[in-house]
Amino acid sequence: MNKAALTGVALAVAGGVAGVNWYANKTASEVVAEQVQQFSEQTGFDVNYQNVDYSLLSNTVVLENISFKTQESEHALVDIARFSLKGYESGKVSPLTELEIEGLSLTDELKALSLEALPTTLANAKYNLNSTMRYDEASGDSQFKFAVSAEKVVNFGMDIALANSQNLMDLQQEIQKMHEQGEVSLEAELQMQSKMLSALQSLQPVDMAFALKNEGELKALVDEVLQQSGLDHEQLKALLAVQMENVPASDNAKQAIQSFVSGLSLLEVSMQFPEKTSFMQLGMQLQPLAGNPQALEEFLKLRIVGR
Repeated sequence: MNKAALTGVALAVAGGVAGVNWYANKTASEVVAEQVQQFSEQTGFDVNYQNVDYSLLSNTVVLENISFKTQESEHALVDIARFSLKGYESGKVSPLTELEIEGLSLTDELKALSLEALPTTLANAKYNLNSTMRYDEASGDSQFKFAVSAEKVVNFGMDIALANSQNLMDLQQEIQKMHEQGEVSLEAELQMQSKMLSALQSLQPVDMAFALKNEGELKALVDEVLQQSGLDHEQLKALLAVQMENVPASDNAKQAIQSFVSGLSLLEVSMQFPEKTSFMQLGMQLQPLAGNPQALEEFLKLRIVGR
């Protein structure tokens, strides 16, 4: 094939890709507009956004410069710089679904409404959120990761791995299809609630972890909350030391929690569960250990780090 032919093929491929991407973006924009309209009707919030972009290769929808306001208000209450949804597939559970929200902030109007309920440190922060779900249809294993951070203040993360989750995933699709078909009767809702309870009880936890990390101003946040209660950091540590004497936990666990409250730098908690054990079975196995903190922590392989 000569250079002219190669150039022609390359241009045709490039034109085809551009055309497919244009159509995909056009379709994505229409779907997003429809979903936003449904959200507004169900919640009473008006949603505005400046741009929708869809990547066909990564199956990712991105919205930018989003704002929320009530239908009675002229001013936005919440602004979001960027929203990203990756891997979502209608009618099935994707092997990987990832939701990202970047730069969520409260507007001055909402800050004024929530000033008494929300510490100033949190009201003025920008928030980022990441939620990831992995699912192996062949094995029924799933993993959920969730992280939310207030920039320059604090970061919270959670990681949960589950086995035998196929019933729960199938039920989610069943519920989605049922709602897409129209209004759901009370009888159908009750049936779904019963199925959901059964699916949750059959889940088998594998491991679980939580982490709370200082991103710079966690102590300022704690001091602000304490001040509202008429306390300071030293008084908090003294109160905690007294309360810990009556807490059913090992000395290592107590020390880790006290170290975190003292340093406000990092708190990590992780545990592992017996294989092929449902939540219901796990609850029955934990009952006899309730009065023995050391045995309970060993059974769960509980690990707590605080500093």
